Amino acid sequence: MALTNHMPVLTQSHRRLLAFVLGLIVFAGLLELGVRRNGLLFSAASHRALAKVAMFERHSRVDILFLGTSRTQDGVSPALIAEAVTKFAPALAEIRGYNAAFTSSSLDALEALASRFLSKPELKLVVIELSDPQRRNPATPWKGDVVTANPSTLEGRLTQWAQRLHCVKQRSAFLSDNIARLPALLLFAPSLGGWEVKGADQLSVWLGHPEKPAADFDSQAWQPIVLPSNAGAQTLYTGAEQWVIADRFSQVAAQYKARGIQVVFASPPLRPHPSLTSERASMEPLLQAVSYRSQCEVWDFSASKVSDRFFRDPSHLNAEGRAHYSQALAIEITRLLSP
Repeated sequence: MALTNHMPVLTQSHRRLLAFVLGLIVFAGLLELGVRRNGLLFSAASHRALAKVAMFERHSRVDILFLGTSRTQDGVSPALIAEAVTKFAPALAEIRGYNAAFTSSSLDALEALASRFLSKPELKLVVIELSDPQRRNPATPWKGDVVTANPSTLEGRLTQWAQRLHCVKQRSAFLSDNIARLPALLLFAPSLGGWEVKGADQLSVWLGHPEKPAADFDSQAWQPIVLPSNAGAQTLYTGAEQWVIADRFSQVAAQYKARGIQVVFASPPLRPHPSLTSERASMEPLLQAVSYRSQCEVWDFSASKVSDRFFRDPSHLNAEGRAHYSQALAIEITRLLSP
């Protein structure tokens, strides 16, 4: 008696479903492997501060580091500065910089992250933004939420198992606000100067398209007031709060100076605008207090006679402004670093 094969025959729809499930499993496995191999980068995507630190660490060399808020992030191009410094002082050729400033940076962030930027032995100079937002912005924590699970329940045991998956551990990297940072972290980081927050700018730099340098640069308009590092005792009245803030900035500078790294503070350009009048008035004594306490130079560009055409709003430079401010910084950096 012939044996009959009772094996079920897969229909075309069943084969498609099976192929989809297998493809999904393969994709999940590759994603898990990718996250495991780049766990630190996925973790860094969860916060703009950690992302900037991670991109800094992916650079093979950094000689000049810029720290600050979006005013510095939007306004400083390390590539243009390096190009200008090389022209001004050929002996300083091969200078490389990185802009680690980020939106909503704070004094707390400067204090918390200082040790993370000491990994580059060639680091020569740190330029720290000194502005009203930098001193007043609240701290922005970057620790992820801890998920607790009750092991006595099925749901709890499943949660504990899921926590072993790196895709689950780093799930915050896939949130809409964070996932946009992944291309820069995983692909473009070594090529970026730090000011490129838009994908189009990141891709352009990665492809090697050069930035436009400053055209018709007016050195008089962009000349800062320089408070020397050996400034004497404070002449303007400064309240106790100002001294506390000045001391905190000085302690940040001291961490770099202890490693033989020069530190300067820079107050970025501001457009003449009624809304910024009180900021300028409140910052003037702080600039002097920081110079006196830290024994570092302070470059005050905030009172520079800069045209409105360089700004996209009262306190942020546009692309043309970035080129000119970078040129102005290059002049001061050359003066400071030239033998």
